Parts: sequence; structure tokens; C-alpha cells
Amino acid sequence: MDTTRLFLIEDHRMVADVLTSSLATVPWIRVVGTRPAADPALRSELAAQQPDVVTVELQSLTDVRERISTWREAAPAARFVALTASRDRDLAVAAAYAGIDTWIPKESSLADLLDRVRGARAGHAWYPPELLAALFDRLRRDGAAPHRSGSNPLDVLSEREREVLIAMVDGDRSDQIAARLQLSRHTVRTHTRNLFRKLKVHSGLEVVKIARAAGIEPTGQTPARKGELP
Repeated sequence: MDTTRLFLIEDHRMVADVLTSSLATVPWIRVVGTRPAADPALRSELAAQQPDVVTVELQSLTDVRERISTWREAAPAARFVALTASRDRDLAVAAAYAGIDTWIPKESSLADLLDRVRGARAGHAWYPPELLAALFDRLRRDGAAPHRSGSNPLDVLSEREREVLIAMVDGDRSDQIAARLQLSRHTVRTHTRNLFRKLKVHSGLEVVKIARAAGIEPTGQTPARKGELP
């Protein structure tokens, strides 16, 4: 196999350094760059290097489709691969819709990582089995859903964002939402930011107001606390 030019989009410098060092022993692969996702020079570096495969840590991204689209414009021939510690179903769905057709858990062995990278360059797709059910379910629902325009402001939300929204209507704080949905606090903050952006609001009170207007009522699962907002 020809040398595969690999670019790592990784926010943690130590992780990038360890991966680069480990991959230096592999004769058919060459790391041509590493940058954090928020680095303003990332796009120009991708354009300059034109890698064959780009790995992306998705956990810090709140706009997966937009960011991947921007990076793909800079390196149109590259295959984009998720190399992430996340197991979030909605993130996996967003990644698939963004054109990421390979998902590599960070706990994978080096041999598995190389196998997935090799497969990605060859045009093969792979997601962990535990995420495939969520992907197929979402694809089925999207394919069966009638095409509506603006009928409900909550239509733009993902399944997980709706779950966070329902918890907010119940009066849960961020730490309670994390415990209730078995998510990290960081993931809850990400979903909350996405809610604000998609619903074009700036506070939890506005989010709850829109949800109530759309017919979402408190479930009573977690008692709301007077005067508290998520």
C-alpha cells in the first residue's frame, strides 16, 4: 500500500504526541500534521498538506456538520474518521450525516486503529456495533418522516437534545441532567448550547417557554426547585 498521509485533529497535545510517536514505527503511514479543532490555522494546514485520512476528536465540537464541511473543503480528497472517546449516540448520528463513515474508539488497540485507517482510505465504513442500532433507527425515522416546513420549532432537535430539553422542563440543573441521562457534564453543556443555538434563545427560561408552548409538559421525574433554572 502507498504511504497514507494522516492528519490528526486532536485537542489534547499529549494524545497527539503519543499517537504520532506510535505511528512513526508504521512504515506505510506518515503523520503530516496535528492541530486542535479550534486552531485558526487548521484549515490552511489541511489545505497545504492534503492528507489522505483525517482523524477528528468530536467531543469538543458543537457543530459537527459545519466544521467537517469546512475542513472537507480544504482537503476534498481526504477521508474523515472519528477518533474519539465519546460513545454518544446523537454525536454518532451527527457524524454520519456529516460524512464521517468510520468511528474509532480511543480505547482501540494500535492494530485496530491501523486497520480502520487502512479501511477508511480504501473507502470502507465502520462504526462500533453498539452505535449502529442508533444510526439505523435514525435513518429509518428520517426516511419515514413526512417533509414538513416549520410545523414545530422542536423538529430541529436531535433525540438526545429533546431528552435534555424535557429534563430542563422538569427543572433539572445541568448536574442532575447528567445523572438522569447518564452523560458527562461536558456533554450536557454541549447539548444545552446546541439547544440555545437551534432555538435561537439565550437562556434556560426561554428554552422552557418554547418547549411548553410546543406541548412538552413536566414529567414529574425530577421535582423542579422554585427559583432554579438549568
